[in-house]
Amino acid sequence: MIMRKREFFIGMVLLISFFVVLAVLMSPVMNGKTVIGYADDLFNELTKGSTYYIPGIMSKAKKFEGQSFQVTLDAGDKEEAEKMTGLFTAAGATVVAQGQKLMVSGDLGKVASAALTDADAEFNNKGDQIKSRYGLESREAIYYWWNLFNALQKQYKLEARASEMSFAGSVMTKALEPAYNFEGIQAARVADKAGMTTFMLAFYVIYTMWYGFAMMFIFEGLGISASAHGEKAEA
Repeated sequence: MIMRKREFFIGMVLLISFFVVLAVLMSPVMNGKTVIGYADDLFNELTKGSTYYIPGIMSKAKKFEGQSFQVTLDAGDKEEAEKMTGLFTAAGATVVAQGQKLMVSGDLGKVASAALTDADAEFNNKGDQIKSRYGLESREAIYYWWNLFNALQKQYKLEARASEMSFAGSVMTKALEPAYNFEGIQAARVADKAGMTTFMLAFYVIYTMWYGFAMMFIFEGLGISASAHGEKAEA
């Protein structure tokens, strides 16, 4: 069945070496981590480093100081309602609780600044600061802040207040969500790890082509090749 032994041999060598390298990649050779795990951590760090927008949103919050808001949101249960009430009240808002329904009011700029301060602490892996302020786990506090600004964004949308809606959305997506999602990950800049990043990307491209060429040579060795439309493939 082997029509071209040379091509088939080259293909098999490439395929075997591909799986040997794969075995190394799946082994804990990087300080107890697999190479794949190390690469995943690296790109998570780089992604986190590229999503730090909190200082810019902090400056925008000052423009909304003195502007009052009032919004109603629902808690999941009585315990959550109590925790949210404590959090928002400590941040300077006024909360009127009716069971699991909370009516929250306050100064938009000042409350947003409190939420952003917590987001900044969580983003920089200083969740203990949040816990010392409110007695809540840091991610729990960030989640409650997200609920508040999600409700605000929806309300501002209904009221056609584009500026406030955009600001509330920015607090959610550019501050609270990155802080929550990247908890425990150290932020890094591409410029600081340019060499390793370039190597990883180049290796990914080469490794993908490696498998492709292996299969191409094996098929050629077996006498299987692509043909133009209407022509018979080589037997």
